[in-house]
Amino acid sequence: MLCLLHASAQQKNVRGSVQDTTGAPIPGATVIVKGTNIGTAAGADGRFEISVPGNSAVLIVSSIGFQEREYQVGDKTNINIRLSQGGKDLDGVVVMGFSKVERRHVASSVAEMDMKQAKSRPIAKLEEAFSGTIPGVTMMQGSNLPGSRPGSISIRGISTLQNADPLVIVDGMEMSLSDIDPNQVKSITILKDAASASMYGSRGANGVIVIETERGATGKFKVDLNTWYAVSKPIDLPKFVNGADYMRLNNEARIMQGQTPSFSADSIAKMESGQLKSIDWLDEVIQRNATSSNTALNVSGGGGVGTFNLMLGYMNEGGQNNIEGTQKFSARFNTNINIADKFVLLADFYAHRLQVDRLQANDDGHGLYALAWRMNPSQQVFYPNTGLGIDEHYQLHNNINPVASINRGGTKNYMHDWSTINLRPRYNITKNLNVEGNVSYVIKKSAQKWQRSTFKFYDGNGKPVTTWGNVVGAEQDVSESQLTTRALVNYTANLRGRKDKIYLTAGAESMSWIFSNFNEISKASFFGKLNYSFDSRYILEVTARGDGSSKFAPGNRWGFFPSAALAWNVTNEKFMKSLMSSGAVDNLRFRVSYGQIGNEDVKPYLWEEIVNNYGWTMRMPNPNFSWEKQKQWNVGMELTTLDKRLSFTGEIYRKFSFDLIYDKFPVPPLTGSHTLESAVNIGEVENKGFELSLKWNDKIGENFHYSIGGMLFDNKNKVLKAGYRSNDTLIFKDNADKVWYRGVAIDNYYGYQSNGYFRDADDVDKTAAKLPNALPGDIKYIDQNGDGVINNLDRVNLGDPFPHMNYAVNVDLSYKRWDFSVIGQGVGKRIGHLAGLEGYPVHVDGNTNALGAPRQYYADNRWTPENQNSRFPRVWNGASTNTYLSNVWLGDASFFRIKMMQLGYTFPKIGGSIRNVRVYVNAQDAITFTKWEGLEPERNGGGGRYPRMAVYSIGLKATMF
Repeated sequence: MLCLLHASAQQKNVRGSVQDTTGAPIPGATVIVKGTNIGTAAGADGRFEISVPGNSAVLIVSSIGFQEREYQVGDKTNINIRLSQGGKDLDGVVVMGFSKVERRHVASSVAEMDMKQAKSRPIAKLEEAFSGTIPGVTMMQGSNLPGSRPGSISIRGISTLQNADPLVIVDGMEMSLSDIDPNQVKSITILKDAASASMYGSRGANGVIVIETERGATGKFKVDLNTWYAVSKPIDLPKFVNGADYMRLNNEARIMQGQTPSFSADSIAKMESGQLKSIDWLDEVIQRNATSSNTALNVSGGGGVGTFNLMLGYMNEGGQNNIEGTQKFSARFNTNINIADKFVLLADFYAHRLQVDRLQANDDGHGLYALAWRMNPSQQVFYPNTGLGIDEHYQLHNNINPVASINRGGTKNYMHDWSTINLRPRYNITKNLNVEGNVSYVIKKSAQKWQRSTFKFYDGNGKPVTTWGNVVGAEQDVSESQLTTRALVNYTANLRGRKDKIYLTAGAESMSWIFSNFNEISKASFFGKLNYSFDSRYILEVTARGDGSSKFAPGNRWGFFPSAALAWNVTNEKFMKSLMSSGAVDNLRFRVSYGQIGNEDVKPYLWEEIVNNYGWTMRMPNPNFSWEKQKQWNVGMELTTLDKRLSFTGEIYRKFSFDLIYDKFPVPPLTGSHTLESAVNIGEVENKGFELSLKWNDKIGENFHYSIGGMLFDNKNKVLKAGYRSNDTLIFKDNADKVWYRGVAIDNYYGYQSNGYFRDADDVDKTAAKLPNALPGDIKYIDQNGDGVINNLDRVNLGDPFPHMNYAVNVDLSYKRWDFSVIGQGVGKRIGHLAGLEGYPVHVDGNTNALGAPRQYYADNRWTPENQNSRFPRVWNGASTNTYLSNVWLGDASFFRIKMMQLGYTFPKIGGSIRNVRVYVNAQDAITFTKWEGLEPERNGGGGRYPRMAVYSIGLKATMF
C-alpha cells in the first residue's frame, strides 16, 4: 500500500499548449513521455493534457514540418512549448543501420526526406517522391504505366554491371519501394557514403534507403484519412504524318532506292480529299483519359502497456481503355507492447495484393502502343460497309490491327501477393544497455491467367483470312520466401558529466531465400558500429562488417567491409561563442569518411558449371568468383546561419569499384559449344561527384511563411580497367554497341561519327570509305583509322547517357490557412538516343522494315535533293545503314520540369471531432521545357510505349479524434 501511495504521489498531470514560433497553435502535435509509451495529441487549439511520472519526466514534442523538441517538465504543471518550422533539425534522431543516433553525433553522409512534403503529394508509387528532393539521388521517371515501376533510382551514380538499385530496408526488413504505401511511411533516411552504408556490408554499394513506418502513440484514439482522385493526360504522344503524306514519303523512299512506287496518284488524291480516311492509330487505341484514386486510412491509439496503428490502403489505377488497369489492397498493423519499461515488443504484420489487368496483346503494358505505332495512317481500321453483314469487319496488316487487339485479342490478368510478419523484441537491461532481436518472414506469390475467344477475320470480299483461336491458360510463377533473424546489443550513454556520448551496436544476422523452383540463397553477417561524441566537438564513427554469401564460390564467400568517419562541430568551439550568440552562425560542421562496401546482388550459382541436355558445357565454372567491392571517400560541410534561416550542405566524393561481375564473359569454345561463357570478376570503375544544397526559411509579418530551396549535384563515371589489364577492351556479348575501354563512361554510346550526308551519286562514287549500297541522302560515316573501309574499327566514344548537372528548386509558401508548393526538377546536360520510330521513318524489325510511318518532325527535317543541309537522312524503307548508332541519332536531352505544383487550404476543425481538414489541388509533370527531339527527355527514344502522363488531382486529408 505504501508503494502504491508513493507511486501515485510521483504521478502528476501536466497541461500545456504547442505553438509555432508566431504563437499559432499546432493542432495534432504529438506529445510523448521520453522512454515510455505514454503520450497524447494536441487538440485543434494546440492544447494537451498528459499524466507524467514525476518531475524528472521529459516530453518529446513533434509535428510534421516542425523540428522535434525535448522539454524537461520539472515542477511545472502548465507549460507552453514552441516548435520551429523547417530548417535542419540538429537535435533530431537519424535512423542509421540498426540503431538511432542524434543528428549532431553523425559523421557520415546521411540525408533525410521531407515527409511532410512527400505525404502531401498524391503519388501512386513511393519512387516518385525521390524526383528532385534528395541531392545525389537520381530518379529518371520514364513511365506512368499502371502496375509498373515509374523509373529506377540511383544514389551517386552507377558502378556495376548488375542490379544498380539501392538496398531498401523497411522496419529492418529488405523490401521494394514499389510495395510501400507512401501514407504508411514515417521517415526515409538515405545512406549515401561508405561509412553510413557499410553497416549493410555486401549490400550497400548502391546506397541504402532506410524506411520506418508509422506507429501508434498512447493517448486518444485517432483516425487519419488521406484520399485523392487524379486524371492523367499523355504528354509525349508522337505526331505521325497523315495518310496522304505517308503515301508520298513511301513512294519517295522507293524511288530513291530504284523501286516501283507503292501508291498511285489516284490513291493519294482520294486520301487527300478525305474519300479515304487518314487513321490516327493512337487516337483509336486511346479510348479514354486514364484515372486513378487512392484512399488510405490509419487508425491508431493505445494505453497501458501497448499502442497500435492499423493502416489500410486501396489504390486504383485505370488505363487508357476499359480493360486495362490495376488495383492494390494493402494492410499494415504495427503494435508496440511495453512491459514495465523493461521488455518492449514491436510486432508488425503487413500484406498487400496487386491485381493487374492487361490486354493479351499488351501483356507488358507497352505492346499495344508498339502495334499502333507500326500501323500506317493509310491502313483502315474496318473495311467499308459493303453489305456483307460482317460485324467488326477489321482490316489486318501483317496480321496486326490494334483496335481488334483491344476488342478481340483477349485479356491477361496478373495477381501478386506479399505477406510479412516482423517481430522485434527488446529487453532493457539498464537505461543504457539493451539487447534486441529481429525475426521477419516474407512470402511472395504471383500467378497469371489469360483467355481469348475465337474470332474469325475476313477480307474485303467476305472470304475468311485468318482466325484468332480460342486460348485459355493459367500458371503460377516462382514463389519466394525470405527469413531474416538478427540479434543486437546496443549501448548508449553520456560520459564525462554529459560532455561525451557513446553509441555502440554489435550483432549478427542470417538471411535465407527459398524459391519454389528449388533455388536457395543463404547469407550470414557479423557487424559492429561505434559512434563517439567527444565534448560535442569531435565525432568518430567506426563500422566493421563481415558477410558470407552462398552466391559465390567456396573459399571466396566471405568479405570484410570496414569504414570510419570523423566530424568536427566547429560551432561548439569556444572561439565560436560570439558568432553563435549573435545568430550569425548556428551550426558549422566538417565531415570526412572512408570505407569499403560490396555488392552481391547477382543471380545465384553463377560460379558453377552448366551442361545442356546434349552434354555440352554452356558455362565454365569459376572457383575464384566472388564479391564486387567498392572503396569510397567523402568530404562534407554543413552550415546553418542567420538565426537558422539559411542552411547549406556541400559534399564531394569518389567511389572506386573493382572486381566487377560480368556473367557473360565469352570463353574459347574448347568443348565445341558456340555459346560458352563464364561469370568473372573483371574491370574497375570510378564515380566521383559533388552535391550542393541550399535552403532559406523566413516569414513576413505574423502570417506569411516561406522557404526556398535548391540543389545541384553531378556524378561522372569512367572505366579505369575493362578487363584484367588496363589496356583491355571488353565488347559485350549481348550488346555489340556497348564497348568498354579505359577512360569511357559505363553504358557509353559507342558508334560512328558522321560527316554529313551524301549529296548525290557523284559524291557516293568519289567517297572511297563507305558502306555497301550507299545512296544520296545516306549518312556519310568518318573513316577514323584511314584504312579506306568503314567497319567496327571506325567506331568511337560518342558520350554517355547519364544525366549530369542535376538540379532542383523547391518553394513552399503559407499564409494563414493557405499553402502553396512547387517542385522544379531539371537536368543540365544529358545526351539522349533517338531510336526506333521516334527517330527513324520506319520500324526496323530486321526483316522487311516496312511497318510504321514517319513522325512529322522527321518528315519536316529529312534530307531531300532540295534540302541537303537537313537534320536527318533521307526517308527509306527496307534495310538501311542509316540505323547504325551514330552521332546523328544523339541529341540534347536536358530539361527542366515543373514536377509538382500544389495549392491547399486547411480547416482546423469541423464539428466536434474532425480536425486538420486539408483540401488541395495538384498538378504533376504538367510543364516541361526541353530541346529534346524525342518525346520524353527522361528516357531514350523507342518504338512505342505507354505514354508519359501529366497528372491532375484533387485530394483531402483529415484527422478524427
